[in-house]
Parts: sequence; C-alpha cells; structure tokens
Amino acid sequence: MSPGVGDGRKQRFECVPALGDSKQNEVCGDGKMSAGDRVCYLWQNLWRNLATLGRGPAARSFAPDMARARAEMSGQSPSRLITNVFIDTELPNLMPPRQLDVLEVGCGAGAMASRLAVLGYSGSYTGVDIQDYFKRERGADFPFTIDFHRADAHTFTPQRPIDLMISVSTLEHIPSDAKLIARFPGFFKPGGVEVHILPAGASLLPYLWHGYRQYTPAKLAGRFGPDIELVRIGGLGSLLLHTLVITAPEMFLRRSPRRAWPGVYEKMMWLALRLDRVLPVCPTAYAVIRKH
Repeated sequence: MSPGVGDGRKQRFECVPALGDSKQNEVCGDGKMSAGDRVCYLWQNLWRNLATLGRGPAARSFAPDMARARAEMSGQSPSRLITNVFIDTELPNLMPPRQLDVLEVGCGAGAMASRLAVLGYSGSYTGVDIQDYFKRERGADFPFTIDFHRADAHTFTPQRPIDLMISVSTLEHIPSDAKLIARFPGFFKPGGVEVHILPAGASLLPYLWHGYRQYTPAKLAGRFGPDIELVRIGGLGSLLLHTLVITAPEMFLRRSPRRAWPGVYEKMMWLALRLDRVLPVCPTAYAVIRKH
C-alpha cells in the first residue's frame, strides 16, 4: 500500500511511548518529517517493540532454497528476495494451484498477479491501492481476469467472496490496521487463506522511518488472533546486509553499492542468506498465515 493510506494529511503527534497502536499516538514515517518527528518515531517504535519482546506465539524460520534465491537476485533487498521465494515455495503447499478468487491489498503495479500465474494459479485477481501504479497490460492468454480499485483499504469490500488474500509490506502503512484486519474474515469463502508480509520489530534498524510501525509476535497475535502461523523472513545476515549496504550508504551518503557493484552485492547476499540459516534471529519481516 502506498505511503499515506487513509486521509493523506500530514499530522503531528506527541512523542509518548504507548503500547496501543492507535492513530492518535502513532507517528507516520512516510513522507516529509521534521528532525523531531524522526526522533519521536524511532523512540516510540523502539519502546513499543522492546515492551512486547519475547511475548506472543512462536514463529518458525523460512530458509529459502538457494537455487531459487539465486534466480531472484536482481539488486533487491534481502527481505524482498526472501519474500518472493517464500511465496513461490510456501503458497502452493497452502493452496494447490487452481482457479481462485484473489485479493491483494496494497497491490502496487500488480506484479503479484504475474507471480501467481507463473505458479499455475488462475481465476480472478482484484488489486486495491490508494495510488494508481497498476499495470493493466496483460496478454490475451493471461490466466486471471484483472480488476483494480483505487480505494482506501479501510472501506474497501470485495464484490464477491475470495479464496486468497495477499499483502506485502502494506499493513504497516495503514493508519487503523487493527480495524482493517478485523474486517478480513468476512471476505472469505470457507477454506480461504490470508498471507501477509509485515516488517518485524528488528527492521526498525535497517528501515528506520517506514510506515507507522513494526510488528512483534505479540502485536500480530493481538491483531490476527491466536490461531495464526508466523514465519520469520530473514535473520541476522539479512539484517546486517540491509543496514550496512543499503540503508547506511543510500540514505545517508546517497550512494548505492548494490547498483554500483551488482556482482559484489550478489555475493554478499549469498553470504547473508547463509548466515540467516545459522543465526535465524532478528528477522527483517514476518509472514502471517491465517486460515478460514
């Protein structure tokens, strides 16, 4: 979902640490921020993440197949790479490829529809986003009928029950994410599945000012309920690679080593993924799976 989902207005907040993630006491890291806003954002989210550390349901680690990972290496962040491999690997096990009604919240250009088509899915794909970056050009043999809605996710309701919902790095940009998540169960056919990728608490270090919040297992259980499966995306290697090679040089030095030296970056990514297997701590994201 694009930054600023909701009313789109810049708001000021008092910098008070609060466990409740309400719109009134959350600073948004999207868009223009003052120095005070930035300090407030970091302090508020650090405090809340630490306050829920070690609580909530257990999560398993996802170790991407290295051959699949190599095929995905194209200068993207480690979290995005692992997420792509996770979708390709795990989704067919959750829901074997067949005809489905799919909803993607925060669809962007709609690349997920093409990824699902490659995996063997077909049917109807509905994308919703507050901004219109959607690529409508599809071949005549594309296996999905495509429907895009430029709309506020808080108020959007699919026209018919769905089998599968996907969101990738979307819910952290939603002001009232808990209220939105509470609406999701009413969207599904029996047997439907939700798959959401959200930034983990440790991602505050590499992402800094991004969205409204990060998520710990306790926060995710509070929003989605206890009957969810949590999967760690990335680990210490991914965290260090993103922080040292992407965030530090690109945000503060205005340099991009991953684009300047793609071959070197690929080798560093390979080492980071190997380190993730040994130290699957401090994930950069969580995958949330909820079945209906």
